[in-house]
Amino acid sequence: MKDVMMLLGFSMGLLTGALLYKYSQGAKDVIDQGEKKLVKSAKKMEQKAEESMQDLEKKVKDGVKNIENKMKN
Repeated sequence: MKDVMMLLGFSMGLLTGALLYKYSQGAKDVIDQGEKKLVKSAKKMEQKAEESMQDLEKKVKDGVKNIENKMKN
């Protein structure tokens, strides 16, 4: 019974949010601004991750070169 009530509550919240988004311009603007901020922060995180991967790749290549040089000597 508890699961049914939780599902009913979730469904009502989802329906209320969808109707609010559809018929309220203020709510739509707030949600759209939030979405833009999320996308912007995700892009920043992606750029940081790419930079970190490039740094890591450079360190790995340098480490491999050092090991190869030590093996040759």
